[in-house]
Order: sequence, then structure tokens, then C-alpha cells
Amino acid sequence: MSDNFFRYQQRVLGILLAWGVGNALIAPLALFRRDPFWRQFGMQAFTWGAIDAALAVSGRRSAAHKAEQHERDELSAADARREAAQFRRILLVNAGLDVLYVASGLWTARRFRDRRDRQGIGMGIAVQGAFLLVYDVALAWDVGRRLNRDR
Repeated sequence: MSDNFFRYQQRVLGILLAWGVGNALIAPLALFRRDPFWRQFGMQAFTWGAIDAALAVSGRRSAAHKAEQHERDELSAADARREAAQFRRILLVNAGLDVLYVASGLWTARRFRDRRDRQGIGMGIAVQGAFLLVYDVALAWDVGRRLNRDR
């Protein structure tokens, strides 16, 4: 890749980090509501947000380390292409999982129509899965575009 893929990876993982931190910070507003729907929705936002933030921090650290190696010519352009292709494969697998998250969340919300808490869990999962689906698909497309451009 003509640019440093790992610097790019650091930047785009910043979106996931922002989503995760935002969810974790805003979730308490829902957690303290009386309505069990919003409490459970907030619990999903907090939990998924914390996990997304942790994954983003870890990925950004790894990308920063590899970016420095690349800049010192310890990683070749071919190494960077392999890493980018692997990252894209992971994103595509994740996108498949995201579809399952959305579907299972919607199924849960529909299946337990008489339980506000279960509806909150289901809708919370569906919202988190929907964001991740858009993020993973858009990022996989962009990484693929960058890989094809540099052939």
C-alpha cells in the first residue's frame, strides 16, 4: 500500500473508540430510569460500549506499533498488504456476526412483547449490531478499495 496502512487503521479504529466511549458515557442516563426497557437498553449500550472501546484501544496500540515498524522499514509493503487483507477478512466475518446480532436482538424484542425488560435487551442488541454492521461493511469496502488501488 502506498500510504502507511497502519496509520490509517489507527484513525479508523478511532471511530469505534468514539462509539464505545460515547455509549459507555451516555448509558447511565438510561440505566437510572424507572422503565425496565430503558434500563436494559442502557445496560446493553454500556456493556457493548465498554467492549468496543477496549477492542479499539487494543487495535490502535497494535496499529501504532506496526506503523512505527513500517516507518523504520521493518515491515515491507507486502507485509502491510497482507495485514490489510487480513484486517478486511476480519471485518467481513464481523459483518456476518453483526447481521446475527441485529436479527437476534429484533427476534428477542418481538418474542417478548409483553416484557419491557426483554424488549430493551433486544433493541439494545439490535442497535449495537446495526452500528457495527454499518461500520464493518463500510470499513471493509474502504480497505478493499485501497488494496485494489495499490495493485
